[in-house]
Amino acid sequence: MNTRAMLIVAVSILAACSEKQTITMNVDREKFRAFNVAALTTQLANINYPTTVTHEDETLHIRVGQASVSDVRRAICRQMGWPSAEGKMVRIADTLRLLRAAGIAKVKIIDETQALEVELEQDGKCKKAS
Repeated sequence: MNTRAMLIVAVSILAACSEKQTITMNVDREKFRAFNVAALTTQLANINYPTTVTHEDETLHIRVGQASVSDVRRAICRQMGWPSAEGKMVRIADTLRLLRAAGIAKVKIIDETQALEVELEQDGKCKKAS
């Protein structure tokens, strides 16, 4: 069971057992962003798009290596799963939703010659940058 699922189960159990039915959780936004940036880097590497992913304020910067910028954008913005080396489905869409919840609103995909920008909607879907 992954960490996210374990956290949800633990919170649900605590909520069911408590009298007040109110639980307050504090999440370090910066650590949450860093964790999901690392997850996205791993997910892209698993589908043969090695990249360097960083974030600054509310913008995610993805520097691509061998792949084209448009190919990486398509891989990120498709709302589907990809099989990983371990046989698990890689859900980039889930990671994008978590990054959007952490305050990342723009994605900039960069290579040596060009850059593409997309905006993340509340549900994590990509939209052309205006």
